[in-house]
Amino acid sequence: MLGAAYAGGLTALLTGDPAAALARAEAGLDAAPGPDAGSPGRLRCLLVRVFAYTALGERERAREEAERLRALCLALGERWALSYFDYQLALVHLGGGRAQPALRYARAALESKRAIEDSFGTALCLDLLAATLSAAGQAERAARMSGIAESFWATSGHPQRGTPELAPLRERYEALARGALGDERWELARRAGRRTDAREALYSWLDGPD
Repeated sequence: MLGAAYAGGLTALLTGDPAAALARAEAGLDAAPGPDAGSPGRLRCLLVRVFAYTALGERERAREEAERLRALCLALGERWALSYFDYQLALVHLGGGRAQPALRYARAALESKRAIEDSFGTALCLDLLAATLSAAGQAERAARMSGIAESFWATSGHPQRGTPELAPLRERYEALARGALGDERWELARRAGRRTDAREALYSWLDGPD
């Protein structure tokens, strides 16, 4: 039941229906009650619920839930769900105009993605990281990260995508960085990101100073 609720909730998120995603996740959680750490299926449904809160504009509720579940994942040593709770916290802070905490959480999400070698998740987090760098005034670095993200999307076998609420943030902060750099410098920096070895470039950044 939890697996079906997660699959249905995820499909609803990706097709732009967070209310349906929330309903399916909660139905699964109600049908299989237990502690949050009771099963991987339960944790996945809780993750869908946090995604749905964010997409529905309930940012404070999403933040509180994600922080609580993030602490649980750290206590358990669980990295996959942790990476997505960090991703959601970055998204919530970016949506609230708080660039620095968004950067910290985006970086933490990418650290977990590196540990579990999740190319699709890495590409998703890099899109968000590029937006947070732009919001933090690091326009050239944002353009390079956008290029690196494009390379990761190619290696994952998927076109650039994500849940629908990321798209307007991606567009907004790409426009901000383009405006700061000018179209020519933006394209040059993005092409430079695409030409580098994506993993080597990303890991070098993660291992460097903040």
